[in-house]
Amino acid sequence: MATDDASGERLRQAQEHAARLTRLLDFARAGENGDDTVLRRLVTWLAGTLGGTVTLTGRNGEPLAGTAAHAAVEERAGELLHHVAGGRLHAAAADDRHGQLRLVAVGRSAPHPVLAAGLPGPFDERAAALLTHAAGVLAPLLRAREAEEHRRSAERATACLRLAVFQLLMGGEVTLAQRTAAGLAPGLLDADTARVIVLEQQGNRRDTLLRACEEATGGRALTVRCAAYDTQVIVVVPARDGDAPGDAGGPAPADALRRLVAGRSDVYLGAGGLHPLSRTGEAYGEAARALAVARFRPDRVAEHSAQTRLAGLLDPAASRAWAARALQPLDALPYHARAPLLATVGLGLEFTAVNAAKVLGVSRNTVRARMDRAAALLGADLADVRARAALHLALHLHATAPGTAPGDAPPPASLERLLASDGPRAWAGELLGRLTADDRDLRRTLRVWISENTAVEGAAARLGVHPRTVRDHLRGTEHLLGRRLVPGGGDLYEVVLACAALADVELGPGPGRALCPATVHG
Repeated sequence: MATDDASGERLRQAQEHAARLTRLLDFARAGENGDDTVLRRLVTWLAGTLGGTVTLTGRNGEPLAGTAAHAAVEERAGELLHHVAGGRLHAAAADDRHGQLRLVAVGRSAPHPVLAAGLPGPFDERAAALLTHAAGVLAPLLRAREAEEHRRSAERATACLRLAVFQLLMGGEVTLAQRTAAGLAPGLLDADTARVIVLEQQGNRRDTLLRACEEATGGRALTVRCAAYDTQVIVVVPARDGDAPGDAGGPAPADALRRLVAGRSDVYLGAGGLHPLSRTGEAYGEAARALAVARFRPDRVAEHSAQTRLAGLLDPAASRAWAARALQPLDALPYHARAPLLATVGLGLEFTAVNAAKVLGVSRNTVRARMDRAAALLGADLADVRARAALHLALHLHATAPGTAPGDAPPPASLERLLASDGPRAWAGELLGRLTADDRDLRRTLRVWISENTAVEGAAARLGVHPRTVRDHLRGTEHLLGRRLVPGGGDLYEVVLACAALADVELGPGPGRALCPATVHG
């Protein structure tokens, strides 16, 4: 009878041990992708099964998982831990007042990760075997973890390189950007022009959107996580691929991105127009403004329309002469100082100093310092929306014909005279005329809001209404004009100049005072 009981106990123990080994195999299958969670679960399960404490340390002695403090294990193990990690011993045991501590090397190459288990009493044969088997299971899991870490590290390095290339483009360093981009893909930016596309997806799913964009463009575009907005992905599409199918016979990257949006109900897309790579900053501004419009579109896609923009309606020679004279203090700077200053001012007019800094990869204090320097050189109050609007137009006009010297151009007219010509006035009349579709006097609200330097509370006080009413009117204005106003940027500046073209807003006369606004009619 006693023999039968002993045989039954041995059978029970064998079955229990087999179940534990099966559980270890389950952990092995679950951890094939290098998931740290599986490592922690395995170590926690092992501690519970053994009835003690278990700690797993990495190759460099860093704690990876465990139910005991790493410092306590080091204190108990002494030099044994270093011998096992260094490969002098494959396994070791130590006894102290807490019980017995066993150490097992994980993997074949030193330095080893170490699996340490502590029990209040000595290890029996099955506990020792389970610890050894667990170390055997952990070895491939840790290799998978290391491989995953290498993959993520390479992915982070690639992402940093892409962002660096984009920031070089934004700073006007085209040649350096092209050389750097060759490390991503040979010839990636070997084009004269490109368009910028910005996509947005809410809900912490940008990485998924980024991978989808990379797959859609097939490596024929520069895809970047936006440094300023954590819901957005920026894609720079070289013109040679953006307007025709690629060599692989697939859809052009821009078309592929539009199809991507069509298949995802929570993704929005804004596309800028074609620009030289040296004007990537302007292209990005257009795409960002188009994205704001896309949020109101049923198909969630909007494109910049150059045909309806003010700059294309101004007299070319006269407007460029005005811009050259207005920006002469900046052009007088040496190139090494002028290029980053112009790039920063362009972004600083579109975004806050904080977001402009993130996009450029500099500090916000640097952005503010450069904006202040530009304002001082131009003699302009860039805190005033009218001065910002004038400077924004001057930069755009100057970028279309760089190198135009004031001495080579006709005598420049004032900005008011440029805006008073037939083309700009007709354009402004059509644009602001859309506001009559609303029964509210949106144009008056817009005019007063601009006169108060886009301060909602000030406009509300002058109009004798609640600030919420002003905000409602501005939202209605944005919808009818198809332009983003409240955050500021190029759309707002064009509307300000449209108001100036129709004499709702007065601007200072002459090129020397073109960026110094005068009074505004209420």
